Amino acid sequence: MSLFDDKHDKEVSSKARADIAFSKAISKAFAQELKALLFRKSKKLLPFDDVKEKLELWYGKDIGVKTVPLNSIIGSQGRYRNFTRHFLPLEENLRNRWKQIEIAMESGRELPPVELYKVCNAYFVKDGHHRVSVAKAKKKVSIEAKVFEYNCDLSLDDKTDFEQIAILETYHRFLKETGLKEKGYQKLHLTVIGGYPILMEHIQRHLFYLEKKEKQRVEVKEAAISWFDNIYSPMRDLIQQNGILEKFPHRTETDFYIWISKHKNRLFQDVFLPDEAQNVINSYTKIFSNPLRKVFGKLRRYLGLVKY
Repeated sequence: MSLFDDKHDKEVSSKARADIAFSKAISKAFAQELKALLFRKSKKLLPFDDVKEKLELWYGKDIGVKTVPLNSIIGSQGRYRNFTRHFLPLEENLRNRWKQIEIAMESGRELPPVELYKVCNAYFVKDGHHRVSVAKAKKKVSIEAKVFEYNCDLSLDDKTDFEQIAILETYHRFLKETGLKEKGYQKLHLTVIGGYPILMEHIQRHLFYLEKKEKQRVEVKEAAISWFDNIYSPMRDLIQQNGILEKFPHRTETDFYIWISKHKNRLFQDVFLPDEAQNVINSYTKIFSNPLRKVFGKLRRYLGLVKY
């Protein structure tokens, strides 16, 4: 083959461009990891096997080939340490395979679909990590994938991280123990770890109240439904009407239910008193909507000190 052969020249040029593309990708990955560390917002790929075990995802089904948004891919089966959350390569030993995929995509060669697991609105890579990585580096918005879907009673999306998985794990157990899942009472979302044991304490106290009132044994699931209908729901409605959620859009009604109950230093476990609850909510809103309090709250969130 001639040194100046056109085909040879194009091949060398293509490999060089792929090499440069990988170098840029791994450099960008390092910069992203450093930024995440500095701003305490590290979001790594989620390990599918851990998520599957924690959320008890047992029944997956093949739903065929779909076009999947790349931004909705948040994890991996087995290779979650090799790439950043944005699927940029983290290790030099990925270079050769990554370059092969980049060259294939650049030449227009048709590649087989990747294989993904779907959980709610989030996806995990089963096979095709390099293809996803190169597609992301080339700023593509979607990819063809063979999808295996798992049923889930929770909500995962492109923003789900390790902390939220921990919250979802306790939420899943809470729904099972209280039976609220069976009755369709599933909108009890929290944004901070440690809240569901507090809700369970509220339910237990309400159970004691019901047993004392009715002079008979009451099951936890029965008490949970009574608590949801007669204590939690009226409080939630007042919180929504108050408008505090507009001032704290990153929080939920259930977050404020817990904080307001603790602010009053009582659990509303017996009967719901609308006027008293309204006064407590107004008092809480007045105190914590103060601009200085909001700045202090942002600092606490940055330091990871927010708790119930």
